[in-house]
Amino acid sequence: MNQILDALKATAPTASDVMNHSVTFSPRRWKTGWPHHLRRVPPFRDDATATLTRAEVFLFAGAVVDSGFQREQIIDFLGATLAYGAGQSPDVLLLQQFLRNKGKATALLQAIRGLEGAEPAEQYAALTGTGLRPKYASLVAYFLAGPQEAGDDKPVIICSKRAAVAGLPADHDWSGEEYGEYLTRLRAARDEYDSGLAVDAVEFAARQFAD
Repeated sequence: MNQILDALKATAPTASDVMNHSVTFSPRRWKTGWPHHLRRVPPFRDDATATLTRAEVFLFAGAVVDSGFQREQIIDFLGATLAYGAGQSPDVLLLQQFLRNKGKATALLQAIRGLEGAEPAEQYAALTGTGLRPKYASLVAYFLAGPQEAGDDKPVIICSKRAAVAGLPADHDWSGEEYGEYLTRLRAARDEYDSGLAVDAVEFAARQFAD
């Protein structure tokens, strides 16, 4: 059952809500577990806990684009994006294990450099094709696409809870086609509720509603 409209009505999201949403994470845990083969550690403070907002992650993403997708900026961006997505969950360890695999890490860096100009579902498919889990593939695509406005056709975050609100199978490795359907459902609900909203505000509402 599609509950996106219910989520929008219950949450009434704003652009400010989206940009200021914060996650608590452990910079120290990320720094100590960061793979040596990447030869650069994201510029986290050596704190046990800290917070990270979407607006701050967008700044890291902007630095990637401004640099012409230089390796150092991509690594800093990945640190921020994955930390935002994982928070203090067990996913931190799984993501560190993924990055320790040199082949997968190299494939991810290459995929990121090839995203520009591709459609959202194509970007998502390219990133999941590296072995990166769907939620984190969507996070990478979402932030690299930059802050959203109402008329934008950009990626947004997907996860089991968001997918369930959109009426899609939860706990599922969604294909590029299924991710495209997810975006279509979010846009349709947005247009019915308030066409002046960016689609990531709808995604944000779905996640908040799921709690």
